[in-house]
Amino acid sequence: SALMAVIDNSIIPEDKQAGFNDLKSKLPELEAGVNMSADYAKFFENLIGNGTVKYLVMFQNGSELRPTGGFPGTYGVVSFTNGKMNNLFVDDVYNLDGQLKENIIPPIQLQHITPSWGMRDANWYIDFPTSARNIEAFYKKESGQSVDGVIVINPEMIAKILDIVGPVEMPQYSLTLTAQNVLTTIQDQVEYGTNRAQPKQIIKDFAPLLLMKMYDAGSDKWLAIFNTLVLSMNQKDVLMNFNNLSLESFVTDKGFGGQVYTGTSDYLMTTITNIKGSKTDAVTDTSMSLDTTFENDTAVHTLTITRQHNGGESKFGFYNKQNPAYIRVLVSDGAQLVSVTGNDHTNFVPLINYAKDSSFVRDDNLVKFETSGATDKSTGVVIYRESGKTEFGFWLITDAGKSKTVTVQYRVPKALTNKLYSLYIQKQPALKIKNFTLSMQKPIGLTPEASAPLLVQSGSAYSYSSELENDLMVKVNFK
Repeated sequence: SALMAVIDNSIIPEDKQAGFNDLKSKLPELEAGVNMSADYAKFFENLIGNGTVKYLVMFQNGSELRPTGGFPGTYGVVSFTNGKMNNLFVDDVYNLDGQLKENIIPPIQLQHITPSWGMRDANWYIDFPTSARNIEAFYKKESGQSVDGVIVINPEMIAKILDIVGPVEMPQYSLTLTAQNVLTTIQDQVEYGTNRAQPKQIIKDFAPLLLMKMYDAGSDKWLAIFNTLVLSMNQKDVLMNFNNLSLESFVTDKGFGGQVYTGTSDYLMTTITNIKGSKTDAVTDTSMSLDTTFENDTAVHTLTITRQHNGGESKFGFYNKQNPAYIRVLVSDGAQLVSVTGNDHTNFVPLINYAKDSSFVRDDNLVKFETSGATDKSTGVVIYRESGKTEFGFWLITDAGKSKTVTVQYRVPKALTNKLYSLYIQKQPALKIKNFTLSMQKPIGLTPEASAPLLVQSGSAYSYSSELENDLMVKVNFK
């Protein structure tokens, strides 16, 4: 870049001018890419650090959605000393939960499927730093040990790595795990394999083999593995939370800390929690649309959520079950619910009468969260306050082979500020939204100063339509 800056363009032969100018125009992007790679490389170096560090790793299965990604049925503890891994332990989360000496009352929406709270359900909060602290607290209660941070991984990242390093042979199971079959094969073994005493033994056996495969990969594959890790972090297939402030600052700045967005714009995040629906989220398509109009400075939103359950005839039984989803719609603080239609009204009964059983204790943080809630009697929706946002909670239960749609209408006062409107849409980790549409009617008497980024104008309306893979910021200036 420095050399090219002092070159007189006029001395470049005419037939080389196009190539020269093309390279010159791309240099800023190349430089940014190199700097980003250097930043991430330094981060990974600091992650395994000097001295001894230990991290709790939760493998969150996005086929069974939970607020921060998926159900963490398997966990690992990995430790490094002076940059070298010295121990990796992988186990079934239920084995660790069995060591918990306290009976802790679980969240209300889980009480009909489990009598007590454990690390398996600790990722209950939408804000990942909050859930990570809860996971870490449960781990300490159950194991008696502390960790330096919590890392959660969507197993789909494992498939991406296998696509690079090649298959893993597991002769003791008569299996060859590939990028194409690893998730369904392991899930099939866990659900229906012959080892019912330790159904997740296959995961414990697979983990060191995968690491060995990565270590043995040729240098020509290292960059691809590195890029996969970084891409997975950027797409929220990996979330991290650290006690080390320098590491935590990095993940927060880069956007893979999983924190709820705290900016001043209008806000929307829809999360799905699969509660006793097995792995049916893997075969359930989710579509969303948001229609927005304005009444003076108030934004009136109509959010439509459609879920199409494509299971029912799969050879894998865990894809054929009903999908009971608890939906939490996080919106701007102070938003007012107008109506909800299409949601399911349930009569779930807790397994335990906690008022009469003194052996159960309450978690202070959960109590604080749940006591912020009040039920709207006309809709059955519970209106909570979480992470500085207003939250609408309700059930959407979809049978195999069926489709269900719920519509939420709400108002956000003072959303239009000085003729500027901005909306931040945050995506739940692991949730695939194949069809997302946004339509916006311009405020009466106002016109946009220029075409709004990302939006397509048609008359007085603006629209956006795409798969929602990452968070989305929409801004419109009116005059």
